[in-house]
Amino acid sequence: MAAQPASAARSTAPEMPPPLLVARMNTWAKPTISLYRWLRVLMAREVLRRHSLADLSMRRLATELGVSPNALYWHYPDKQTLLAALGDDILADVTAPADDLEWDERLESVARAMRASLCAVPDSAEVVSSGWSSGLSTMAVLDHLTDAARDGGLSASARRGLVTAIAQLVIGLTIEQQTRQQMERLGVTGPGDRDYDAEFADALAIVLAGARQVRAAQTVATAAS
Repeated sequence: MAAQPASAARSTAPEMPPPLLVARMNTWAKPTISLYRWLRVLMAREVLRRHSLADLSMRRLATELGVSPNALYWHYPDKQTLLAALGDDILADVTAPADDLEWDERLESVARAMRASLCAVPDSAEVVSSGWSSGLSTMAVLDHLTDAARDGGLSASARRGLVTAIAQLVIGLTIEQQTRQQMERLGVTGPGDRDYDAEFADALAIVLAGARQVRAAQTVATAAS
């Protein structure tokens, strides 16, 4: 059998990440996936920070990493899989709140942490939404919301509704905000006067107030039975 050309051999194995990227890895969170996959996700996040989701192609990411596109496809079969991993990474810093907080305070803490993580990276809300829609994301952050709602004594249907309401508030409003920010960067429109943080706080307060009312009604119904 003829020996495989060196170029073909290189195309079927993952390439080493650039030394500069490896040197920076201690400034980032510890990986929950393999090192090379993690480095590619972190560089994808850097591309989002500097540019936008529209600029995040597999070819551009390979160029930023200093590797061939085949090196990316070794770990991620397509862009959608990469985006799902990127979305999970963006929300990875959202951890379970302290147990000594009340259940509604824990819900608020997780919701605010989710929004803060998304607002730190341009176009990240759209990335996360895409990963959730594709079914490729772990959606692990929603477990924190579900656990808090369960500890509040809410029924299964009420928990599902509450988690959906909070998640969609965070994602939806942040997508709108980041879309506006991109339009302003591109000069499509001038600066707006909306206070998205205030809108989020007001909307979250209404959602949590509704959850408390549902919990109170469930308590009354249980006592009456």
